[in-house]
Amino acid sequence: MKKLFLAGLLLAGASAQAQSVTEVQALTRRLNELARNPDEPTTEVRAQLSNCHFTEVIRKYRTEASGAGTFQVSHQKNGADWAVKSDNKVEFELRMGVEWSQVTALTFAPAHDNETNRRYYEIKITRRPPGKDDTTTLEMPVYTTDEAVVRDLVQRLEKVRRSCGTKG
Repeated sequence: MKKLFLAGLLLAGASAQAQSVTEVQALTRRLNELARNPDEPTTEVRAQLSNCHFTEVIRKYRTEASGAGTFQVSHQKNGADWAVKSDNKVEFELRMGVEWSQVTALTFAPAHDNETNRRYYEIKITRRPPGKDDTTTLEMPVYTTDEAVVRDLVQRLEKVRRSCGTKG
């Protein structure tokens, strides 16, 4: 009887983990769909969620061939990372990442693009490194005017954050 119970617990855990992976993939897909600014076809903003880490990638693609040189700079320290690079296809790429365990707040706020008069939302991910008083905030655009959609995304991100054993 104990073996059957243990097998049931293991199967339930595996099923929950598979469901969690599927949910994270669906959330990532939805974030990336909404982060695409239709007024900026050469700019891409993407979210990557993996191993209790959130990464935002912003790429500006070249519209014409350029003789610009290749460069790459990166930094990783205390659960956060960033990198900047350029090559023949990408004019500029910025990566910013945080460990969910250091995220103290997930919020959203309305935003406005003055050039296009487009209204959208920004998801704000606030990070506080352990033992420090300063915070940093990543802002990810979400091109929708539907607050309920953004609220749902933030709640789903919060669920992912909590599943990583964060405090707060």
